[in-house]
Amino acid sequence: MASIVSADLVEYHSATQSDADAITVGGAIDTLRRPDFTQVTAGDTVEVISSSASDTQNCTIEARKADGTVVSETLALTGTTAKIFAGNGAIDRILKVELASAAIGTITVRKSVAGATYRQIPAGERGFSMFLRKDASSTSGALNFYAKTFWKNTNSTNALLSAQVSESADPTGLVDFGLAASVNDSGTTTNRQTAPGGVTFASTAANVPGTDLAATAAIGVWRRLALAQNNAAIRSTHTLQLAGSTT
Repeated sequence: MASIVSADLVEYHSATQSDADAITVGGAIDTLRRPDFTQVTAGDTVEVISSSASDTQNCTIEARKADGTVVSETLALTGTTAKIFAGNGAIDRILKVELASAAIGTITVRKSVAGATYRQIPAGERGFSMFLRKDASSTSGALNFYAKTFWKNTNSTNALLSAQVSESADPTGLVDFGLAASVNDSGTTTNRQTAPGGVTFASTAANVPGTDLAATAAIGVWRRLALAQNNAAIRSTHTLQLAGSTT
């Protein structure tokens, strides 16, 4: 019986991540997509390559340029030959990478040409994206925005004992979080500006309901971004961790 290792604890998106105000947010876990804050060197062009020649499906990269504009480009991958997303031009950050079908090999998104790796998409998954990626402040008052992810114990045998979610980095000081009332939930909220019911937000560690996170179970985590009126643009991250003990 193998003990749980850090690689067994994986953060995934929820079913619905909204870029607009009038769309329901949250739902059940989405094990095809992971959250990510990909900070690239300003002025980078991006390329995508697979470890498998069979990965020839379309790939879409959505990115933000240094002037704040959002660009998107879709290209068919060419397996183990890198495909350069030159149409997006030099970008400031990657907002979202989405495959048309699940990866067959390991997909690497990296600086072009053959430069530093930004993120990999594991075989069997579809992509990654930032949460809270297109929220904007208002000229008329403060706004709160909400997004949901999940921490999953992917170990097939062992529970994570005394499981706890805590904040390991919040450079802006504008984000806090709260846990769903039960594991493996599918709760939603009306839209990205409506607080989810039954969730208490804070920046302090929170115990997983039921104390232990069973093998293959997941706990929903809601984040709240608090933007002031006319808040300056943010290029930052927010990092949570799941910890506990194992046999």
